Amino acid sequence: MHLRNRIANAFRRKVLLGGNMHQDYRRLVAFAGALALLVVLIPTPATAQNRIIKGKVINEKGDPIEGATVAIQGTDVKRDYTVKTNKKGEYFYMGIPFGVYRVIVRAPGYQPDFAENIRPNINQDSEIPFTLKPGSDHKLAFELSKAEMEQIKQQQEKAGQQKQGVSEANALLKAGATLAEQGKHAEALVEFKKALDKAPDEPVILAHIASALANTNQLNEALATYQKAIALKPDDAALYTNMGVLLGKMGKPEDAKEAFKKAASINPAAAAQNFYNLGATLVNSGRAADAAEAFRQAIQADPNFAEAYYQLGICLSGNPTTIPEALKALLKYTEIGRNAEQIEVAKQLIAALQPQAKKP
Repeated sequence: MHLRNRIANAFRRKVLLGGNMHQDYRRLVAFAGALALLVVLIPTPATAQNRIIKGKVINEKGDPIEGATVAIQGTDVKRDYTVKTNKKGEYFYMGIPFGVYRVIVRAPGYQPDFAENIRPNINQDSEIPFTLKPGSDHKLAFELSKAEMEQIKQQQEKAGQQKQGVSEANALLKAGATLAEQGKHAEALVEFKKALDKAPDEPVILAHIASALANTNQLNEALATYQKAIALKPDDAALYTNMGVLLGKMGKPEDAKEAFKKAASINPAAAAQNFYNLGATLVNSGRAADAAEAFRQAIQADPNFAEAYYQLGICLSGNPTTIPEALKALLKYTEIGRNAEQIEVAKQLIAALQPQAKKP
């Protein structure tokens, strides 16, 4: 309306001043039309970018995550916007230009997450919620460089090869164990070594090799193999136990004693068995008094360890001063022991020792 009034006024001035009235009027009308077209075709900046991306970030328990970093990245045209979540875990960003976006969320103590192919709309807010899982931050796949992607590819290929090797090693290990059960220790050793070729430095395989070496009288090689296995897995009590048995067989009772003690310290639940093994080693070395102490420790660790009572009674029966304790141990064995032959031996010893115990 204002534009029309201005044209009309200009027209009246032209009439008063003189001139080509009709030609000037046409020019003014054309100019006014062009201005009107510009007004229609050029939108205001506020209307053009009034797009919103918002959402809420929570953990797996449903609790809001405050202070999470939300990165909004253009994937068609390079654009980057960043916003933080509030106390309610909410984020809000207004003024997003037309385009395609990726939204990435990171928070300390959580694994990153993202959403892709987000296309904000003027008429509707783009709401993108996130539920983060506990964990550490790391690069997402699209954030990796070519060199990093190649490294991951190589690691995955190596892991696949190792998995295949472990599968083959397990089959060979099983075959060797079957041969060992049949007493074919030399043949078992061959299978165990094949398994080790498939899965090098595997403590379980090394332990089987050491056992096969010991059973084929290759004691020094067996000891070295146990030591290698222990170096790889120093918290395995069974390795120390088996090495202790081997050391006893090699006539090294003090070293065996240390091995059994180490096994007992690593796995207190198996302490009774380890002290019993120590006692057996000492008995075979002719050290009955030390063996008796080891059997006492086994009984202390497990008051129902029948074999420890039996062996303790045997060890103490040869010394007049320890006959009373020997009788108690043998009597206990007759109550809880399960080996019928040994129970009979215990009864015979009791009958033989009781008269001596009564002597002043």
